[in-house]
Amino acid sequence: MSTMISLLLAATTALAPAAAPVADPVKLVQFTPADQAAALAHWTPERMRAVGQESADRAERVAKPWAGQVPRGVGRLFVTERPGPETWCTATAVARDVVLTAAHCVWPGFTRWEEPIEARNVVFAPGYDQGRTPLGMFAAKAFLIQETYPRESNPDVAMVVLAPRDGQHVGDLAGTQRLSFTPPGSAQTTILGYPGSKAGLGERLFRCEVTAKPAGRWNTPCDMAGGSSGGPWFTGFDQRTGLGTIYSVTSKGAMEVDESTGEVYTKELEGTRLSAADRVLLTRAERV
Repeated sequence: MSTMISLLLAATTALAPAAAPVADPVKLVQFTPADQAAALAHWTPERMRAVGQESADRAERVAKPWAGQVPRGVGRLFVTERPGPETWCTATAVARDVVLTAAHCVWPGFTRWEEPIEARNVVFAPGYDQGRTPLGMFAAKAFLIQETYPRESNPDVAMVVLAPRDGQHVGDLAGTQRLSFTPPGSAQTTILGYPGSKAGLGERLFRCEVTAKPAGRWNTPCDMAGGSSGGPWFTGFDQRTGLGTIYSVTSKGAMEVDESTGEVYTKELEGTRLSAADRVLLTRAERV
């Protein structure tokens, strides 16, 4: 009898379907040391200044130029899209070797012919100000986004891992900012970014002091032009110390045309909420 039971159990086990593998919720893209060296060589001071010099965007009226030293951890993230143009976003150091930005800055999507666009020559210049890189540049070693982003364009959050430069880490040199993965208690928000408007040309840091409204994503009347993508949204920001708590990053803007001038401008900005899943992104990024 026991032999028959054993045979039946063995048969049942053999017929049971194998458990499906658990999908990794994080997508990791890495750059080789050769890629990193090429990126640093590519972004000469002349290239950095030239990348934003052509603009059709009206000067901001809500956002104002930042006065004084760039707040800790904030900088300009340069990218070459292949195929595509040279471009940039805004990013912020949030760990010793990790900066926070928008996913679309490092995963640009597809061309109109459905060709994938690659992000190459990815470097971060903390404290960037009108052509000056006071803390040097750091090449991207890897970036991490949510596995859903390539299909759904959401959530628009990325962690970019930077390679140390001459033994120095970006977080040690530039400082880091705090993150919150839950909605803030106050919607009073400071938004920072390097907009590509005629007023900024990507060369100057701008700020908005606005009230954010939760509408799926966060929504504000901030009018920073493109290039401000990935910029931090702070609650409790102290302009004197340059410190606050980031709860969102700039994702996209609603565009309109100024009928009096024919210029385009950003009517409002949307920000992606940071969530517990983004905490996982950061934890994974710190281990790369």
